[in-house]
Amino acid sequence: MLRGSYFENKQLIKEMFFILLIAIVLLYFILAAQFESLVQPLLVLIEIPIDLTAVLVVLYLGGSSINLMSMIGMVVMSGIIINDSILKIDTINRLRHEGYGLDDAIHEAGLRRIKPIVMTSLTTILAMIPFLFGGSLGTILQKPLAIVIIAGMIYGTFISLFLIPILYRQLYK
Repeated sequence: MLRGSYFENKQLIKEMFFILLIAIVLLYFILAAQFESLVQPLLVLIEIPIDLTAVLVVLYLGGSSINLMSMIGMVVMSGIIINDSILKIDTINRLRHEGYGLDDAIHEAGLRRIKPIVMTSLTTILAMIPFLFGGSLGTILQKPLAIVIIAGMIYGTFISLFLIPILYRQLYK
C-alpha cells in the first residue's frame, strides 16, 4: 500500500470536492424553499462555476496549484459571494411583490444592494491582503487561500452586480 503526504492530500482534495458538491445540493434545496421556485436557485448557483473558473485561471496564471488551502478558499469564497446574489434576487422578488415592474424592481434592487455588496467584497479582500505579503510559515501556507478568495471576490462581485440581474430579467421578461 502506498502512503505519504501526496496520497493523503489527494484523498483530502477528493473529500473537499465531495463536500462542495453536497453543500451546493443542500443550498439549492434551501434556496428553492426560500424563493418558492425551482428556477431562481439556479440563477444564484450559476455564479459558483463562473467564479470557480475565474479562480482556476488566476491560480494557473499565478503559478499556484490546487491544494487543500486553495480548496478551502474556494468553499469560503463561494459561500460569501453567493450571499450577495441571494440578497439581490430576494430584494428583486420583494420589490416585485410590492408592485414594482420587472425593470424598476431590478434597478431599485441594484441601488439598494450595491453598497452592501461592495462593502462585503472590499472587507473580505482587504482582510486577505496581508496573507499575500507575509513571510512567516503561516502566511506562506495560507497564500493560496488568499489568492482564491481575493480573485473570487473581485470577479464574483461583478457577477452579482451585473450578470445575475441580467439573467433574472431574461428569465422573467
